[in-house]
Amino acid sequence: MFYRVRLIVTLIIVLFALKSRAQHLQGWGIYFGSTTLKDRRFSLQHELQLRDYKLVGDHQQTLLRLGLQYQATSSVSFTLGYGYIYNEWEDTPNNPFSENRIYQEALIRHSWNILRIRHRFRTEERFTGNGFRGRARYCLFVDVPLTARQMQQGGLYFAAYDELFVNVLAPQTSLFDRNRLYGGLGLKVRDNLGVQLGYMRQHVGALPGTNHVLLSFHHQLKL
Repeated sequence: MFYRVRLIVTLIIVLFALKSRAQHLQGWGIYFGSTTLKDRRFSLQHELQLRDYKLVGDHQQTLLRLGLQYQATSSVSFTLGYGYIYNEWEDTPNNPFSENRIYQEALIRHSWNILRIRHRFRTEERFTGNGFRGRARYCLFVDVPLTARQMQQGGLYFAAYDELFVNVLAPQTSLFDRNRLYGGLGLKVRDNLGVQLGYMRQHVGALPGTNHVLLSFHHQLKL
């Protein structure tokens, strides 16, 4: 128990240190849900993200995703889904605008020793106020149990990912879109519910990198 408390306190101290050094720290709140259907080969993927220009207090973006996932094998799955994104500019006036997306995804899972590794390949067709754009994404996820080899209720784990975005079918736009690098500490509140608190560094195009604190919930359900 003392070990878990010490890890949580250490992470909080690190986040406050980042806040004191970062010129502009932004907050993201995220819910990732997965509901397995009666036919266990299929599941619904449901996601909500609330993003802020500050930790809290200046809304940047609300993102909603809903997808149907097919479990092809024990380690490979495919998803087809839709996303709605509502955006606002920083400060005022907000000048809101929205985007609709269709996405396709392939997810490959495997383990190495105690590491849990996932490779996610995603393509997006983006319909914006400026017309149509395409984008491709690759993300490498790694989860490391800290208190048990199997991530079970009450266990702590370290989570990290790196995601690269590239523009496709987007004339007069550079190939590189953005990159996100994340590291955080997770707690398995229940076998089907994990909570993570972490830090992400994002680079968009040629702009300076931005700093983000992410609080995320990872929830698995069954019908």
